[in-house]
Amino acid sequence: MRLLLSFALVLSMSGSDIERAQQVARSRDSEREQFHRRYVFDLHDATVTQLEVITEFRRLVLVTEEHIFRGDWMFSRSARAAEQALAPSRGIVTIRALVRFNPLNTYIAPPPYRLVLGTNAPGGAPAPLETQVTPQYSVPYKSRDGKTLTSLVGATLAAEIASVQLGQISRIVAVTLEGKELARTAVEFGRLD
Repeated sequence: MRLLLSFALVLSMSGSDIERAQQVARSRDSEREQFHRRYVFDLHDATVTQLEVITEFRRLVLVTEEHIFRGDWMFSRSARAAEQALAPSRGIVTIRALVRFNPLNTYIAPPPYRLVLGTNAPGGAPAPLETQVTPQYSVPYKSRDGKTLTSLVGATLAAEIASVQLGQISRIVAVTLEGKELARTAVEFGRLD
């Protein structure tokens, strides 16, 4: 089965968009990997390692894949179930970034990282997004005195924005710390579903 891929940010999921997303989720592993790869940006930075975009369309593909993985194939053919699953996040795009800390860090809590959205247009001021920072801890281990310890190894940053605010243009997505830009990449939202 060959996937028909359109490349435009879906601002409002229609019945045919839902069907197409479910078709992507039912496709072969290699086709799904190719689809998801467009939404993941590996950054060449020691701290900010990856940026990911989850559009409403891709969110449905991910949810459908999860249902299929659990053996619930009926979900992958039900527009009504898909609409119910999407209801809480209608029209929302999630931007995530993975931050990894130096193993010798002494952080107790993650620093106040922010996701920032800008434009490629000259003079376009970047807009900080309300960013949720979720700490990532190491696997618990025993210290010499028998205490169970973990260390802060990184964080996941996440921000949500309405898809209509993004539009079909290229935007700069950056990670900042206390106003200083750490890493950035250009995201062509008009090339994502």
